[in-house]
Amino acid sequence: MWSVHSAVMDHLPPQFADDLAQVLEPSHREAAAGIIEAASKLDDDGLRKFLELLAQRVRESAAPVTHTELQDFLSASTRRPHGA
Repeated sequence: MWSVHSAVMDHLPPQFADDLAQVLEPSHREAAAGIIEAASKLDDDGLRKFLELLAQRVRESAAPVTHTELQDFLSASTRRPHGA
């Protein structure tokens, strides 16, 4: 099982995993961890898009982020604009 406190997060700021865990729906953390792991494997543009969508969502609502929302962010981050 992967955790938001895994080696995948080592290259991020020290408190990133803890901060991320605080905004996730507690019952969705295990499923969310797999999505976050997939996001960490995106190219720079894809990861940037994923993090921008996550940050926007956190700014807009105090409700915990669900794994479904993260999956939507991941899907949006892997789409390329037409002609790209």
